[in-house]
Amino acid sequence: MFHLITFEKVVKYSRILNPLKNFEEDIRVFEYRTDPLTGRNTTVIKGMLNYVSRFLVSDLKLLNSLVEKTRVNCPFCPENVKTKTPMFARDFLAEGRIFVGDTAITPNLLGHAEQSILAILSREHYLKLKDFTPKLIFDGLKGGTEYLERLNQSDHSVRFPVFIFNYLPSAGSSIFHPHMQILVRDRPFHLVKLLMEKSKAYYESNGVSYWLSLISKEKGGERYLFENNGVEWLVPFAPLRGLNEVQAIVKGKSHLLELDDKERLGLAEGISKVLRFYHNQGYVSFNVILTSGPMDEHLDYFSVDLKVISRPGIQTLCFTDAWALPYLLWDGEAVEEPEKLAEKIRAFLGKEEN
Repeated sequence: MFHLITFEKVVKYSRILNPLKNFEEDIRVFEYRTDPLTGRNTTVIKGMLNYVSRFLVSDLKLLNSLVEKTRVNCPFCPENVKTKTPMFARDFLAEGRIFVGDTAITPNLLGHAEQSILAILSREHYLKLKDFTPKLIFDGLKGGTEYLERLNQSDHSVRFPVFIFNYLPSAGSSIFHPHMQILVRDRPFHLVKLLMEKSKAYYESNGVSYWLSLISKEKGGERYLFENNGVEWLVPFAPLRGLNEVQAIVKGKSHLLELDDKERLGLAEGISKVLRFYHNQGYVSFNVILTSGPMDEHLDYFSVDLKVISRPGIQTLCFTDAWALPYLLWDGEAVEEPEKLAEKIRAFLGKEEN
């Protein structure tokens, strides 16, 4: 058993005379939590979820009208994929695109890295979060991995992949149709670089992987959720962002090409469970990041890691949780205690199983 990780938090208070309570004295509680790996600060603001909850649900009439409006000439709808999406160069992939089930893997017309790829996931233009099935997500992961395998054979210098899922405009997507992005470049993204450096330092100091230590410390505890096909799911002690953040760790696998179909299914089934919980809470939008070490070497000190968060709803009043503190000051902020979120997710999943 590994118990080298400590969870540090400091509780602070402030007093105001609250106009909503006839100017009676009101005590506000703030928890400053330190991420046990990176040292990054996250502020947990108790009671904030109640305040922001009205921005997290959607105007369904507006949402449905946007679905119909964006369906017209959507390049990702099945009748348009072969005529309105780019193809890979013939010397890289003679067929031009990769197809796995209902997923189409194509280059991104305007990418975010030297290798920027799309996994178009569904024949349907819009899906409620409860309709993101494990098979749909698995096919996207499988197709994206097939692309990575081919890339790894042709160019060893492009070593660092991430999968990114932005669903709906409030999560940063310019196209409604469900899709993932696979970004690969010769240098790690900043978060991945930080995680690798801190993981290596932890390993050298303690002789064991931080990720295995974290699983051992959290398993069965108040933030732990479940295990599925070698993938462990939990709510992080100090969330990176504020809205319903859930984390997954693939044990013993340091990059995406080491994953097998069982582990990809574990990720897909876990994502699907979390999205069903989000749907139950009235949410329609989310982000996922799936991070990886370099594809050309195994790192004993690193593990493939996933984060999923919900995002604000679709409303006439534009609201974003990407405001100055997390966006520019790089501090984390959570609108609810992670332990309460984990309790709600466990209760929801327990009802599903009964």
